[in-house]
Amino acid sequence: MDVALPSIVIVAASVGLALGVEPVPSWYFLLLWWPYVFAVDALGGRVGRRPLREQRGLLLRLAGLSVAWWTLFEATNLRLGNWYYVMVDPERSVRWLFGFAAFATVLPGVLATLRLLEGIPVLRTLRVARLEWSRGKERAMLALGAFCLLSPLLWPDRFFPLTWVSFVLLLAPWNRRRAARSFLRDLEQGDAAPLCRTLLAGALCGVVWEAGNYWARQKWVYTVPGFEELKLFEMPLLGFLGFPPFAVECVIVLRFVESLPGAAASWSRAARRVAAVGAALLAALGTLLVFRVSEPVSTDSHYLPLAEMEELLSADEREALARGGLRSPEQLLGAAARPGEAGAFGVGLDAARWDEILETMRLVTHRGLGARRVVQLRALGVTSVEDLSARTPAGLAAALRERFGAEAGCFLERRARVWIDAARRPER
Repeated sequence: MDVALPSIVIVAASVGLALGVEPVPSWYFLLLWWPYVFAVDALGGRVGRRPLREQRGLLLRLAGLSVAWWTLFEATNLRLGNWYYVMVDPERSVRWLFGFAAFATVLPGVLATLRLLEGIPVLRTLRVARLEWSRGKERAMLALGAFCLLSPLLWPDRFFPLTWVSFVLLLAPWNRRRAARSFLRDLEQGDAAPLCRTLLAGALCGVVWEAGNYWARQKWVYTVPGFEELKLFEMPLLGFLGFPPFAVECVIVLRFVESLPGAAASWSRAARRVAAVGAALLAALGTLLVFRVSEPVSTDSHYLPLAEMEELLSADEREALARGGLRSPEQLLGAAARPGEAGAFGVGLDAARWDEILETMRLVTHRGLGARRVVQLRALGVTSVEDLSARTPAGLAAALRERFGAEAGCFLERRARVWIDAARRPER
């Protein structure tokens, strides 16, 4: 597989997204990211790096480990509440399939990007002063790593950024002693190029991650305290500083896992096999458990086509819209925005009701609120984006909790702030 085919898929998916061809809007993130992985992997082959897909079973192992790895952060987010998912598929099997496929891109994407950068001559060497290592520095790094791991769980609003460096500090000393490659050993030899290439790979992946997410219907939305104002795509600008250390963390975890067979070399073959199978089963069960537990916390809305919005549209209205060729809220709003088309698509609906439907669909698509959330908001008297802009996050969250209880969801005040702030700003 060369670069051409993945590039064609990316272009076709982007065209399908622009035209609203189903199911591209919901699956756009995957239709961008997996082709990106294969394209970058192929480019790496052109600069002398053996493609991941040509190494027996490597890409599959990376994908499986990637799912378990990212699921750790999903578990952490149960406490942090820094992001949530909108417009996901209402069918659990489809939701989970999408989640597995999306999480599986993390490590392959970082590693493929890094291997491409490793083949660029200008990035091969960066000499710096040699790092002087000591047992004292190792103990300090481990202590700081433990603090970075635990403090976001204890005081999430203050220390949430430390989540993205905790495993760097905890596992780097192990890798220095036992892994085939180590950033610390590189720095001890006065070579910062491997570390800098990894930081750059993280920055590049971060841009692609956020671009794919921004344009997709099924996506994540950030609710990072104090960072909502200045954004690129969905990510607060300062949040992009987290991607470079996250890539370092990914590579360190990969090297740690690769070092484990060597660390268990004195074990019997049967013991090593039992340990490997046990670890794989534990990771799989843990992943499934986190998926199950995190859904009611991290998922805020499901996507419904117009034909299934029974609580917002009557049967006659849904039939009339279907006759006009309108299947999704985005299609309806797009048609209404084109001069001369709105009336034709509004067959059988009077002008006043047509305007009400348009306003409802604007609310449905606003920051991924979705049909269920709009039903809840309408029960509180919020029937338009303009109505939403007049509310306060604390007041709206309290009203949702009082009226709907646990059904209203989690981290409501943060999410209400996202909805209201966006309603008060011009469309980006």
